[in-house]
Amino acid sequence: MKSKMTLTLIMIALLWVAPGPVRALDSSAIVEAIQKQFDSTQTFQADFVQRSFLKVLGQSQRAEGSVAIKKPGKMKWVYSAPDPQVLTSNDKNLWLYLPEEKQVSKMKVQSVYSSNTPALFLAGKGKLTESFSIGKVTEEKGLYIVELIPRDKVQNLSKMVLLANKKNFQIVGSRVYDNLGNKTEMIFKKMKVNPSLDESLFRFEVPKGVELIDLSAME
Repeated sequence: MKSKMTLTLIMIALLWVAPGPVRALDSSAIVEAIQKQFDSTQTFQADFVQRSFLKVLGQSQRAEGSVAIKKPGKMKWVYSAPDPQVLTSNDKNLWLYLPEEKQVSKMKVQSVYSSNTPALFLAGKGKLTESFSIGKVTEEKGLYIVELIPRDKVQNLSKMVLLANKKNFQIVGSRVYDNLGNKTEMIFKKMKVNPSLDESLFRFEVPKGVELIDLSAME
């Protein structure tokens, strides 16, 4: 279950596009512009398609659903296929609800952020240039494709790639690679930037008849 949750969070970011030819781009300026655009985005809604490759199994998995984010720290990921699941977080706790298993896991948000730089960035609590060194920056089909290498080598993250719209530097997808050879890709569709999102969207109540596994007490 924890591996499923980790793949979900690592996202921040997640899609495979063959890299275009390397050009003389001002990498630092592009990353700075992406960060500025992200900082100005206080709320975000979108549909998404996530593709994961698990090297140890030699298998690819596809999932889809919707996401809502409200900074700082509030996120809700609803996976509709293939396996329904709901991940909800506020500034204190995170819940992973698996309806078909009638089970909810609860954990402290801080424990997730401390071990997951992409999740920290998505939650609006991190800066790209503080957590990553800039690798290759290329262009393809109206996108900037930015390769970022984590400064903290202790993490299981080997690199993260952001896809940003060249016109407004809005992040439209990402890819995350770990040290075991796994890859998680995501692309956002039907995006809404700074929509009005009610706080109730990020509250979670354990449904009746559902088992609660409270991991927050162990952290």
